[in-house]
Amino acid sequence: MADEKTQVEIQLIKNEESVPPPDELITGNKGAVYTDLIKLIAAGTFKRGTLLMAGTGGYVASTQTGLATAAGICILCDDITIGENEFAEVPAYFEGDFNDARVILPFEGEDDDHDTLIEAIREPLRKSKIFLRHIHE
Repeated sequence: MADEKTQVEIQLIKNEESVPPPDELITGNKGAVYTDLIKLIAAGTFKRGTLLMAGTGGYVASTQTGLATAAGICILCDDITIGENEFAEVPAYFEGDFNDARVILPFEGEDDDHDTLIEAIREPLRKSKIFLRHIHE
């Protein structure tokens, strides 16, 4: 008996109005060069561009101190909401050039200066082949 296969249905975009505008997360000549699926185990709502790090059993929202020793660092590709006691397999960028103004830092508070935090984490991200570029607007 042959293995049964499930047909995957792809929704094609039929008009230009349904195409989302570019968000300028990916930048540079190379853009994102490596993506993979990760197991996101933290509950919450996460937006495209959120900085994640490897935790026990999967990936979680990054912390500033955790980035220095994290076994893996990545940037979330798509928006996702995960409930308590749930996880999701989601795509993430592991290498590439990214607009530092569009990367979401989960540990950033309302009174924090985004540019100062970016400078503080730039080196651990470089070691993981994630390059943050300042784009002049």
